[in-house]
Amino acid sequence: MTLTGIEYLFFVPKDTYTGVATGTFINRNHLAGYLVLTLSLGVGMMIAKLNFNSEQNWRARAKRLLTTLLSSKASLRLILIIMVAGLVMTHSRMGNTAFFASLSITGVLALILLKSSLKSVMILITSLIIIDIFVVGTFFGVDKVAERLSNTSANTETRDEVNSYTLNAINEHILTGSGAGTFYTDFPKHRDFNVGDIFYAEAHNDYFQFASEYGIPITVLLLFAVGLCAFTAMQAMRTRKDPLLRGIAFSCLMAIIALAIHSTVDFNLQIPANALTFIVLLSCGYIALYKKKTSR
Repeated sequence: MTLTGIEYLFFVPKDTYTGVATGTFINRNHLAGYLVLTLSLGVGMMIAKLNFNSEQNWRARAKRLLTTLLSSKASLRLILIIMVAGLVMTHSRMGNTAFFASLSITGVLALILLKSSLKSVMILITSLIIIDIFVVGTFFGVDKVAERLSNTSANTETRDEVNSYTLNAINEHILTGSGAGTFYTDFPKHRDFNVGDIFYAEAHNDYFQFASEYGIPITVLLLFAVGLCAFTAMQAMRTRKDPLLRGIAFSCLMAIIALAIHSTVDFNLQIPANALTFIVLLSCGYIALYKKKTSR
């Protein structure tokens, strides 16, 4: 739809963000956030399908290559390329940054934790970054994302002012918060006119919004819970031998890192689809570590 110019949301013609991919979301950044979460699962599936066979002769390599081309791994890789193209076409600065940063960081952690499959993981992560950035990105507008990043400055953005006024709201209700879902009613009394005439229903920073609405103690507990899920996923990557469980753990950790980065400038966790998907991914970390072996 974006390439043809015939752009719709859910059976409704788009009147904003035309020329960029938004899916059925109104805001392109939330499609980017959702795609990053689902891409985390896709990359984890690729990790689960890695061949850890140590055979090095040419017949074994040829057999492995043909098996890969004829297996579900090839179709999965094609689907991931299409999803990355969609992510690039959102032109979301932090969405794209969060994806490639989380992929790189989780890839490095995987190299440390998955010692028995070091070479396979390194080849996969490197190919993902090279193909997705330089091949897919070139065709689908990564240069426009880079241009938006280079043009970002304190003069063109008002989010830093919004954050400073949100801090005033946090200080006023530091222990209990103003109440769940009350940011849009509490923020106006703390803001000034130098953030323009825009009505801010969300803080464009999930950390600040949670602190404003729930208070510091609850926000710290929420961060601790997510951090515990990340630690659990790393434990699963280090101790489990099942490739699928390792892949699931990778997905969980990558999603946490990606959303931790993206949440500094946006409000993906205020969007039900993104928040629920994130919760499912958090639970995957525990499944990966504690799932018992079965006969099937």
